[in-house]
Amino acid sequence: MGRVAEWTVTETSGRQHRMAVERTPFFGVRVTLDRRRIERFDQTPESDRYVANLAGHVMTVVIPRVSNDQPTLHVDGKPVLGMETTLAAPLDGAPDASGGTVSNRDLLRFQLLQRRSQGGGWFYWIGGASILNSVLNAAGTQWGLAVGLGVTYLIDGLAEALSNTVRTPIYAFAIDIIVASGFLLIGRAARRGNLGWYAIGTALYLLDGLLFVLVQDLLGIAVHAIAVWGLVTGWRAARALKRVEAPAPALVG
Repeated sequence: MGRVAEWTVTETSGRQHRMAVERTPFFGVRVTLDRRRIERFDQTPESDRYVANLAGHVMTVVIPRVSNDQPTLHVDGKPVLGMETTLAAPLDGAPDASGGTVSNRDLLRFQLLQRRSQGGGWFYWIGGASILNSVLNAAGTQWGLAVGLGVTYLIDGLAEALSNTVRTPIYAFAIDIIVASGFLLIGRAARRGNLGWYAIGTALYLLDGLLFVLVQDLLGIAVHAIAVWGLVTGWRAARALKRVEAPAPALVG
C-alpha cells in the first residue's frame, strides 16, 4: 500500500484530523479520514471525488483519472495549498477548482443514498441465503446461513412430512425459490426508494424471525435482529431522502 497524499486538518479548537489518499495494487484508490474509509461521491472522465463532512465543513478530495497530477483537497469549495489547513467558518456550496459544487445538502443526499442502498442490500442477502439454504437442505445438508428465511425450512419440513420422504419434494423447493426471489425483488424496489415495499419486506422478515424465537434458535434470532436493524435504518434513510429531494414550496407573494 502506497500513500499518495496526506493532509492535516485542524479545527478551531485545536483538534487535528488526518485525511489520506492511498493506492493499493488490488483494491485501487482508498481515501480515509482518521483511518475511516470515505466512499466515492461521484466520478467524471477526468477525476473522482470523495466527500466527507467534518465539523460542518465539506471536505472534497479530487483524484485525477487521466493525468499524473496529485490529488487535491478542497474545504468548502476552496483548494488547500500545502499539506496543512485550519478550518474556519463553514461556507455552504462554494464553487471549487474542480469545476463543481458540493454543498452540505449534496453530501447529506449522498449519505442518505448510501444508507438506503446498504439497508436495501439486506434483502439481497436474505433472498440469496434462503436460496442457498434450500439447495443445501435439498442435498441433505444440515447447516445453513442464519440470515436466510425460516419460513423456507417450515415449507420444506411440512412438505417432507406430507410426502413421507426424507428429501425435499420438488414442489417445496420451487416454493422456496419463489419466496426467496420475492425478497430479491423487494430489495430491488427498496434500493430504488420504494418506501412501501421497503416497509412490507421489513415487516415480513420481522415475522419470519418469530419462527426462530419459537424454536429458540439464538443465532437465528441474533442475526435476524441485526438484519432488521439494518433494514429499519435503510428505510429511515429512504424516508429522509424523500424529504431532502422534495421541492421547496413556492412562495406566494
